[in-house]
Amino acid sequence: MLPMAHERVVLPAKVREYFADIGRLGGSSSRRQLTRRQAGLMVAIREAKRVARKEGKPPPKLTRHHRAILRQGQ
Repeated sequence: MLPMAHERVVLPAKVREYFADIGRLGGSSSRRQLTRRQAGLMVAIREAKRVARKEGKPPPKLTRHHRAILRQGQ
């Protein structure tokens, strides 16, 4: 029988170590360094999508200029 969602599951030490290792790697390798401009643009895009969703409209399209700014940090 599977445990309920609120019940604590005790995992073997090796399994806990494995999950800790992959969690540590994923967190460090997936971090991005954004410029102030890129971060501001991402926030503006997110807010524009939120407004469009609230009004029942499709999300705005990204222009070539926006895509270029977001790609600069890669």
